[in-house]
Amino acid sequence: MKRHNLAIALSALLVSGTASAELFLSEHIEGSSNNKALEIFNPGDTAVDLSTYTIEIYSNGGTSASQTIQLSGTLDANGIYVVAHPSANADILALANQTGNLYYNGDDAIVFKNGADVVDAMGQVGVDPGTAWESNGVSMQNQTIRRKSTVTAGDTDVTDEFLPDVEWDAYPIDDISNLGSHNGFGSTPPDPEPEPEPEPSPELGACGDPATFIHQVQGSSLSESGAASPLVDEVVTVEAVVTGVYTDGAKPLNGFFLQEEDADNDADPNSSEGIFVYLPEGTAPTVGQVVRLQGEVAEYYNATQLSFVSEIVVCSEGATVTPAVLELPLSSRDEFERFEGMLVASANPLVVTGNETIAQYGEFWVADERIMSPTEIAEPGDAANAYAALKDSRQFLIDDAQGGASPAVVPFPPGGLSAENTLRLGTEITNAQGIIHYGFSEYRLLPTVDLQFVDVNPRTAEPDAAAQGDVRVAVFNVLNLFNGDGQGGGFPTERGATNVMEYERQLPKAVAAIIGLGADVVGVTEIENDGNGENSMIAQLTAALNAEGSGEWAFVDFGGRVGTDAITNQIVYRTDRVEATGTGVFTTAEPFDYGNRPPVAQTFKDLVNEDEFTFVVTHLRSKGSCGSATGGDADADDGQGCWNATRVAAVEKMQEWLAGDPTGRIVADVLVMGDMNAYTMEDPIAAMVAGGFSNLKADFADGATTHTYVYQNESGSLDHAFASAELTEKVVAAQAWHINADEPEVFDYNLEYKENGLEETYYAPDQYRSSDHDPVIVAFTTVANDPTDEGDGDADVEEPPAEEEEHENIDHATTSSSFPLWLVLSGLFLGLVRRRV
Repeated sequence: MKRHNLAIALSALLVSGTASAELFLSEHIEGSSNNKALEIFNPGDTAVDLSTYTIEIYSNGGTSASQTIQLSGTLDANGIYVVAHPSANADILALANQTGNLYYNGDDAIVFKNGADVVDAMGQVGVDPGTAWESNGVSMQNQTIRRKSTVTAGDTDVTDEFLPDVEWDAYPIDDISNLGSHNGFGSTPPDPEPEPEPEPSPELGACGDPATFIHQVQGSSLSESGAASPLVDEVVTVEAVVTGVYTDGAKPLNGFFLQEEDADNDADPNSSEGIFVYLPEGTAPTVGQVVRLQGEVAEYYNATQLSFVSEIVVCSEGATVTPAVLELPLSSRDEFERFEGMLVASANPLVVTGNETIAQYGEFWVADERIMSPTEIAEPGDAANAYAALKDSRQFLIDDAQGGASPAVVPFPPGGLSAENTLRLGTEITNAQGIIHYGFSEYRLLPTVDLQFVDVNPRTAEPDAAAQGDVRVAVFNVLNLFNGDGQGGGFPTERGATNVMEYERQLPKAVAAIIGLGADVVGVTEIENDGNGENSMIAQLTAALNAEGSGEWAFVDFGGRVGTDAITNQIVYRTDRVEATGTGVFTTAEPFDYGNRPPVAQTFKDLVNEDEFTFVVTHLRSKGSCGSATGGDADADDGQGCWNATRVAAVEKMQEWLAGDPTGRIVADVLVMGDMNAYTMEDPIAAMVAGGFSNLKADFADGATTHTYVYQNESGSLDHAFASAELTEKVVAAQAWHINADEPEVFDYNLEYKENGLEETYYAPDQYRSSDHDPVIVAFTTVANDPTDEGDGDADVEEPPAEEEEHENIDHATTSSSFPLWLVLSGLFLGLVRRRV
């Protein structure tokens, strides 16, 4: 944005904030993972309609909102309203009045508005503070901050300097002890039992007497948020079969489910025959009993239930109901409402599509088939959007019916989840049966039978391509592999491990993955950009590879830092398999000066046939931080996200760069691999193909899944391999090795949410969940005395001019003799542990 346009935008926003308002932000949570929440306080003496209020997020100094959350409902005088990230932990969600897209970091500005008027603001719109808004130890990053008791109104100037310590107090990360209250007002969301207690109800009557049918209580409206019972607040008598009881465990549901006998079902397919009965005290009935009871109809966070049960009479034993048939996809997500509280059985096997929160909450996602990222399989635009629209009608959660976070035992899969007993995406469940319950804004199945898991996507010790071809080349996103100061200190760093313990868990997993690939050359992305000295990350990774005794590993010397980003691209290779020729190079020409990391290139020669190829590692700009994206980079709502034009420009510039033989070797065999941050059907991939490169992974798929990444339960390929026409003829295999994307995130190196022994239960120093991306490997043959040789005896190579010989690349195989002793010892220990497992 030009300077005068920026000024106009900020002036307009500032003018809109001249009106005063009563509400203001009273608490800001920026915690671990997605634990983000905002608290709003009404200090006035009248209730406020929230339907005109919005929360706007301004990312990375942007002047237009990257996310807008529309509020709803009414906020009472001296009341509290909490908005939480939909994937925040259960304790936060239990305190939330609403969920919304709170995708903010500590350096983003937050604006609270009533219509066009600014009510309050945090941060400074149009300014990027760097890491976070921070002053005198009070920060919007990795802290909970609360408004000082002396503050009685919001900051309506979005452009004034923001010093958090002036109006805010700091508390530890993930501290939610005061969420839902401010200055003595407010409390946690009400228990399902409201006060005061209801008036005495009519007589219960005898078993068999007339009663209200459950389908009358549930009604037939199909709407997730608008399907309230037509009998809310009424006391009803029901008589039905107990289908599930959930009163045991650390944090049980404290109740049971009832369903009408088959003979009492109505003819309306949109009305549910089941309901949850909240019973926090007393003795619950058992499954199979027909019971008669009275209770008050209530809506608890959009789930219909019976509360204040006054009396339960058992009418008979051994009753059963026929499970309703659940066949996916449904016509819409709202159609799940007609199964709320009911016993159901899936008409077909279900496929595990999401396992991100399985260890944290004992839940995982299933669908009728693996859900793909829309632009992985469909053209951007209408086709991709049409596929995306089906997602919510195809998936739901399977839940262990326990509240709280990080349970000691997760019952899925059979035997309990652990690093050795995984639940991978793609696993099939052949007998899904249970009760559909609505909680934490999602529909979830509570199993009533022992689920049968079929592992149709098992772990593999190595990729098939590892045993093919003469040369194997791979690329691996190492998920922010940072080593602090390289001597055991310097943590936390800008990215990656937060302490040395986490780093010592992360490094062995990365090493296991690289060695397991069986590749001769490996490009790595998302590695720390700290040069190539003995304490650099690339040097220590190389030494750790050599400590495993799997070959003579070296790294390409690019002369120090590669670009200015915190992360970079690097190359390691086995000197007993290939030899580096020419010069290791990179380019920072626009658009590789910012966002797109500089691509690195090195030419190698196969030691057997002396056939040469040039290998390029690239990492294009991500789809995030859209606030400052304009023009062709703005999100076009076609499925490609923001910064698409920048990624396409990077592809075109990289091809232009490679056409000049930057390594000093004129080589026809060129292999480009890396994290493109673009799915298979998107423009950057099409641009690579249009430039004369073949999409190897797609060409060699042969029905196999080629995804390398999973986001919001959608599988797609961000990591790709492209070959020049000459090299394509030699390729015999190209595949993704599914060691990461399909595995539960909890198996990674992080220690968060893994107390009381879980840090060992969920960790192994192996390749599984060594990153969030799957590596990609390509195998190809080499040719001795290739007929396409350009005259020097080496296949496909023309010798550079004689004066360039002095620029021969110098490669460093860092050994333990120059490696910090603390890491050598820990590496040897972990190696012993690994070999004993």
